[in-house]
Amino acid sequence: MRLLASFFLIFTLNAAEFKSYDAEFVFETKYGSFPLKRFFAVEGDKINTKVKMELLWFRYSLDSNFKIENQQIVSIDTFVRDPFRDRPKKFKASFSKNSINSQELGNFEFTGSVLEQLSSDVQVRLNAKYGVKSYQLKIFDNTKAKVITKNYRQLENEIVSTNFGDIETIVVIAESEDVGPIKYFIAPSLDHMIIKSTATLKDAEERVLIVSEKPKFSEE
Repeated sequence: MRLLASFFLIFTLNAAEFKSYDAEFVFETKYGSFPLKRFFAVEGDKINTKVKMELLWFRYSLDSNFKIENQQIVSIDTFVRDPFRDRPKKFKASFSKNSINSQELGNFEFTGSVLEQLSSDVQVRLNAKYGVKSYQLKIFDNTKAKVITKNYRQLENEIVSTNFGDIETIVVIAESEDVGPIKYFIAPSLDHMIIKSTATLKDAEERVLIVSEKPKFSEE
């Protein structure tokens, strides 16, 4: 009975690593600034996270499911609608051990763990929460439709100015040979949420995603 109780305790802790939330962001580019919504819903041992954004007459969205096991993210599936990528403009991909399966993109085989893009952000949050300062992740890049490797390392903390005050953040940079660097600004005071990120493209353009309103967590 004690072993069974311990199992259910671990299960509950894994499911409750983070709170559910809704959050409003602004995506800043050289073409202008655009509102973006993020949703994060915890239900049992599963987590669903969504991103929705409208740029002019285009609609961009990601919808991903995953779970947390022993402080590690396990991707389940993702649905992508991206009007800016090469065809197909929308696709679904399912993740299993050593393979990714997609009717639209085909099948991919790999060794080790591979995360889809939204769940990789949550792994960054988890590692910041538990003090992991240097690591490597394999991620399925939705635009390139291939698995890429990113190296992550923690930098000095920074203060991020938001519409609801100054927030101290843990800063993590992700670097890869395939894509430009991304900086994540993670707020311990807001459930280790990523409240800002900056992406530097190959042409040196910098794009910024920053929270525009105080996030609404499930218990509030």
